[in-house]
Amino acid sequence: MASIPTKKNKASASIESRIAAQYEQLSGIDQRLADIILSAPGQLAMQTATELAESAQVSKATATRFFQKLGYASYDDAREDARAALMGGSPLYLQKRGEKEARSGLGATIEAHLNHEVANLANTYRSLDPQVLTDAVNGIANAQRVAIIGYRHSHTIAQMIRRELIQVRSNVLVLPAPGDTLAEYLGDLGERDMAIVIGLRRRVPAISLAMEALAEVGVKTLYVSDVIAGKPARRADWVIRCHTDGMMLFDSVVAVSAIINLICSLTAERLRERGNGHLQRVEVLHQKLKELE
Repeated sequence: MASIPTKKNKASASIESRIAAQYEQLSGIDQRLADIILSAPGQLAMQTATELAESAQVSKATATRFFQKLGYASYDDAREDARAALMGGSPLYLQKRGEKEARSGLGATIEAHLNHEVANLANTYRSLDPQVLTDAVNGIANAQRVAIIGYRHSHTIAQMIRRELIQVRSNVLVLPAPGDTLAEYLGDLGERDMAIVIGLRRRVPAISLAMEALAEVGVKTLYVSDVIAGKPARRADWVIRCHTDGMMLFDSVVAVSAIINLICSLTAERLRERGNGHLQRVEVLHQKLKELE
């Protein structure tokens, strides 16, 4: 018996979770259709109902009824969910990317991948606002403390920023530390401090909540994100968007890495102009402590 389509039902569950919940109760024909979808759900975002039915060797009417059983009002509603997941960067929906190039051989894949990465890099630099970059760099250089926040794969970028900045200035923290929560740190930050928040797609809700808390206590925030920056951008003082769309399964971080390098390098230059001796003291201590070869 078909489920009754409701907006709440549609918003609360992905296509694959709906299939998983009903799979054992589906007919053999419906299970074949479900298997086709689960093998590459990203294709659903690009196929018509007729194309999907043909690939599963079922009738269009069968395909339509299948999605109604999952709780969708129509096939188009299901495709809308698939498109949202595709845009959101779900690896499950991106696994077919690069398939065309792969069929042409490894050489073609390498060339296409290179061109895609170069395009991301060029488009990111072309979209940079020099005034935003200048103000953000001044903020980092002048802040009493710099707090860096990033979750999941954004955490790697956050660590990269700290690794660069800690060489040229003190009081640079990646938050939260393992085993801690943000509240222990945010409660001590104020107007003299600055935050750098990394929010690449597939963001966690904690990003928006943290930026709201930072704004309330007057902490200036640089938000580094992908092109679709999302709601957290509304709370930021400065926003830098990077092109991160990947040619294959994973998102590209070439442009993000380059922009971080630029921001940290400009900050180092700004501090050097002011006679900051932090870098020199660090280098002397490296030698004294025999930390580097």
